Amino acid sequence: MSVVLQSKQMRRSRQFVTLMKAGGLQSPGFRAIALIVLMVTFAAGCDRDAAARRAAAEERAQDPIAVTIAASVVAPVQRSVEVTGTLFGDEEATVSAKVPGRVVAILRDVGDRTASGEPLAQIDKTDYELAVAQKQMAMQASLAKLGLAEMPDESFDLNKVPTVERARLQTANAEQKLNRAQKIFQQDPPGISEQDFADLKTTFDVARSNYEVELLTARSLLADARAARSNLQLESQKLRDTTVRAPEAATTQQATQAPQAPRKIAPEQYAVASRLVSIGEYVREGTPLFRLVADDPVKYRAQVPEKFLSQVKTGHPVRVQVAAYPEIFQGAVSRISPAVDRTSRTFEVEMLLPNPTGKLQPGSFATGNILTRVEENVTLVPADALVTFAGVTKVFTVEGGKAVEKKIETGQRVGDNIEIVSSLSGPVPVVIQGKNRLATGTPVTVTAATQPATQP
Repeated sequence: MSVVLQSKQMRRSRQFVTLMKAGGLQSPGFRAIALIVLMVTFAAGCDRDAAARRAAAEERAQDPIAVTIAASVVAPVQRSVEVTGTLFGDEEATVSAKVPGRVVAILRDVGDRTASGEPLAQIDKTDYELAVAQKQMAMQASLAKLGLAEMPDESFDLNKVPTVERARLQTANAEQKLNRAQKIFQQDPPGISEQDFADLKTTFDVARSNYEVELLTARSLLADARAARSNLQLESQKLRDTTVRAPEAATTQQATQAPQAPRKIAPEQYAVASRLVSIGEYVREGTPLFRLVADDPVKYRAQVPEKFLSQVKTGHPVRVQVAAYPEIFQGAVSRISPAVDRTSRTFEVEMLLPNPTGKLQPGSFATGNILTRVEENVTLVPADALVTFAGVTKVFTVEGGKAVEKKIETGQRVGDNIEIVSSLSGPVPVVIQGKNRLATGTPVTVTAATQPATQP
């Protein structure tokens, strides 16, 4: 249309110029008037051209916009709490030297695995073997004084000690003589003199006192022998402690004797996280030698915001990921701190994760989700349907062939879908393609319908 107008205007201008030449109107005044007429003519033509363009644009703006829609769905959603935290060993122990001495052998190194109670290092045991031999001889000497070859039990009768047995027999013999003499002395007339009877009585008293002395002596010697045995056991324990071992698991009997249940016992296997000693080094009692980690299972500790305190419970399933591996590791909440940190307003949650392959290494950073509950009837739309601008999130629906803008609040992401908290409920068609050209009231045409939003 604008091209036609311009052509008409140009023809009129040429005709005007031809008339001027033909009429001989060559004066300056006339030429000025002619120039003004030409300018007005061109301006009028430009205004008509702009109006034509605006009309064409408005006509084009009313053309329907092709969009693609997908229906939102209502489905149950697994609620979860996202957490970040650190992995720890189920047990972490620093093994130290129990006795001083020089290290003569290293039996385990970093990365090695060791069963509970297995040797890790050896301290020179020469001095401890000599001490054991010395205490052994001291105990044997105490037993020899009692006339015994080995240590008796607690029910041992001291009358079986030879010296005590001799004194007991002498006492019994003296008592029998005194009893016979008493019968003779009581005859009328007496068969023995009073002096002889008194001598026999004194002999009996001396024998009985000697028996009691021998009994006390034997009891003292037995106590010395038992003390020597305790010293021997102490030195023997020191000798055993020269072999540095991984923590030993409690026996079944020890576990059942716990005053309260359940009782934590040592793991069956450890991994050597660090070695802190070298061969030839002299260590003192308490010197750290190895750091061990029990890594199956591992503990995942994370800080959870206070608002989730009523939702997280012991036993809730947990899904954890680490940067080193793509797979998801499963576990469960094992412990929940009873106190909230006053500074961060969070509480600590501990989760146990089975780790038979050893992929989860203590000290690693991990992200996880604590699965709390399943909520029914949640509206979900494809993530492609969302339009976000200037902090406002919206979607477009189609009603009566026109686009309708809906401002929404979003919730949890479920796969490729987003939860809609407000403004939408139930299955509603939403625009997923062509949404950036839409406004409320824009005519649309649905060119292709997609499958509904993916079920979670």
